[in-house]
Amino acid sequence: MASSVTNSLLLIFEKVILLGLSFINSILLARLAGPTIFGEFSYILSFASFFAPLAVMGLNNIITKYIAKHPRNSHYYISSALKIRLTGAILAIVLAAIITFNFAHKNSSPELIVMLVAMQGFSLFYVIEYYYLAKRQVGILLTLRLTALLLTNTLKLIAILNNATLTTLVILQGLEYVIIGCSYYFTYLYQQHHKVLKKRPTRSTYLALFHKGKWLLSSGIAAILYLKIDQIMIAQLINSEAVAYYAAAAKLSEFWYVFPVLIANVFTAQLSRYKFKNQDRYTQLLCQLISLITLAALILSAIIWLISEPLVLLLYGEVYQQSAAILSVHIFACIFIFQRAILSKWLIIEKLYKFSLLSSLLGAMANILLNLILIPKYQGLGAAWATVISYMLASYGFLFFNTKTKQYAQLLHQAILHTPSIVISSIKQLISHR
Repeated sequence: MASSVTNSLLLIFEKVILLGLSFINSILLARLAGPTIFGEFSYILSFASFFAPLAVMGLNNIITKYIAKHPRNSHYYISSALKIRLTGAILAIVLAAIITFNFAHKNSSPELIVMLVAMQGFSLFYVIEYYYLAKRQVGILLTLRLTALLLTNTLKLIAILNNATLTTLVILQGLEYVIIGCSYYFTYLYQQHHKVLKKRPTRSTYLALFHKGKWLLSSGIAAILYLKIDQIMIAQLINSEAVAYYAAAAKLSEFWYVFPVLIANVFTAQLSRYKFKNQDRYTQLLCQLISLITLAALILSAIIWLISEPLVLLLYGEVYQQSAAILSVHIFACIFIFQRAILSKWLIIEKLYKFSLLSSLLGAMANILLNLILIPKYQGLGAAWATVISYMLASYGFLFFNTKTKQYAQLLHQAILHTPSIVISSIKQLISHR
């Protein structure tokens, strides 16, 4: 566990730096460009994100699982996943062009959405990241991502300070995917991992992997619906300026979402190994992760709730004052998002892929319905309440619909009730490994 903790800390350190730069850029854009441009930019990002799962095809965690289980056949799975994801990325561009030019908000720029979808298609190469995570070679990922993102965020900063156009901002946003994806791919080739191929993928290989990933692909699309539909619906039902006020609050809340995902990604390979070799250790590690992540989410939510108004005024200025009330509600979604990071890994390891889809569909339907009811009357504040409730249903409520998922609910309750003792034992374990 010590090496996994070290890897987690390295990844968190990297994300703090990069998210800090991205966060500064977001605040500057909101302040300098004003609510209208900031709202339109946020709308474009949200709309484009609907097509992102097609460049992933639900294969990230599945590939990690197979690499951990069959390390000698790593490139066999990487090669197969890349070809499937390339097909998905091309499909995403076609669908984006059809949908955005016919259904996007009347004041939006559909050509910018399609361009961003095409550039984010380079995230198909991100599957290589999971190869290095499974091999516990986090240093390579840090070097590549830090270089690429420091470059693109610096360019964004310069562009924002020089009153860049919306087109320039979207291009720079998409450039992140292009540079990171290409750097992963060419590094993988340079290190000649692709030459270690014990067997070659066949048509049946692709179909088998697609079949395994289809539930997670559908789940990813449904998850994007309940994660991003709020900003789309605010634009459709109110206007772009209302999107800006909501997006400003959401940025402060969603800033934290990446950390539990990073931690869960680092521990995925270890959880998979314990599942096959040591069931007791598997359960113990799950409880440790749930307890620590839930405790962190509760502390974070309480702090942000207390300082939401002065925080918004300090960062965004008085023009975004109404974002404070939105933030004071939206921040509590962190509790369920943090817990969801571990739940997602458990569903994959236990091969309960369809429940990942069912939970996301439940969240999506609840969010859309609640947004339709609450946004016309309460605008961004209504969308925040819809977000928290739908996240709770998708991460916790659905567990009670089936006997298999009830097992995780029992594990979750046990972990939360015993959080103090689990935290103390985890600290002792870390100290003993030093």
